Amino acid sequence: MADILYEDFLTDDTAYDEAVQYWEAFFDDIIEDYGFSRRPYLNNTLVDGTVLRDGNPIFHAYISEVDRAVRIIQEEPEEPVDIVSWTNETEWPDGTPLEELVISLVLTEETKQEAEQLIREWLME
Repeated sequence: MADILYEDFLTDDTAYDEAVQYWEAFFDDIIEDYGFSRRPYLNNTLVDGTVLRDGNPIFHAYISEVDRAVRIIQEEPEEPVDIVSWTNETEWPDGTPLEELVISLVLTEETKQEAEQLIREWLME
């Protein structure tokens, strides 16, 4: 059985916030190697200011240097642990196309390593 990280992130706001910080630090470590920067590109806040805490996305970033985006969906912790990815064409509010890599996973050390490889390949493609 894999050690699932932030297993209670969907039921505990503190754990959710810690998982978000984990993804931010993880991604910053990756893009630092390339001298890239990131900014958010999705809105996961309701009109009243409530932040959606469903894990989709738990992290998202637009990387202007390569004109690409990454969205991480952290799934409900369950066995078997899985990771899937796909590319998606979405768009900015003005209709300009934007390519994103979407990674959906149950977070473990193993799936994190797979996600890192997928992200690096996407950024350097």
